[in-house]
Amino acid sequence: MTHTKRPFKLLPNIPHVILCEGRDEEMFLRYYIEYLVNKKLVPDTFNIINLGGNEEMRKTLHLFPSLDYFDQMKGFLVVRDAESNAISAAQSIQQSLEDAFQISIAMDGRFVENQEGMRFGFVLLPGKEREDTFSNGTLEDLCCQILNLSQEEFSGNNLLKVADSYLDEVQRKRDCSFRTPHKNRLHAYLSGTDSFVGMKIGEASKAKCFDFSNHALDFLKNAILQLAL
Repeated sequence: MTHTKRPFKLLPNIPHVILCEGRDEEMFLRYYIEYLVNKKLVPDTFNIINLGGNEEMRKTLHLFPSLDYFDQMKGFLVVRDAESNAISAAQSIQQSLEDAFQISIAMDGRFVENQEGMRFGFVLLPGKEREDTFSNGTLEDLCCQILNLSQEEFSGNNLLKVADSYLDEVQRKRDCSFRTPHKNRLHAYLSGTDSFVGMKIGEASKAKCFDFSNHALDFLKNAILQLAL
């Protein structure tokens, strides 16, 4: 497995490509795939490429068919946040994949093959609310779903509930909502521990803050398994 900074490079010996948005997502995926590799569920053949934000992703996907070794790739998986409108996010990826690779993909992100047998799929974080429908939200929302509570240092109480109470009180006092409440929630939780305080998502992933065996990650695991076929 490798992770790539721009300018993008495709590697002939690492033919399964994951395209994501942002450093946090890149590092989370890196440690999650390391977990899957160690469990012998997938091969160590994933090239994780951080495309930046959603707008950068839309603008750069079309560059990939012109990169060296593109024809040697076996598949691409796009990973991004659903944010406040999962339907709109899915439609955006649909259009971007069609424009870049001339393939038609369903709203559930299910993998399709082009004429050369190359596979394309996508997932939206934090996952699916039903089998064929992605939920609104972000990577931080997913992280809050998969907290490794055996690591929790807050005796007798659920630290996430305490974090929520704190954030509610702060918003009440300042008389306005947080601009990125998903980030505030996760980092309020992390700041209530000794083990994870001050960590970014990648650092917290490495430190085993998150339970990678949690069923909330099944949608992502299944997509990665499909990519590795």
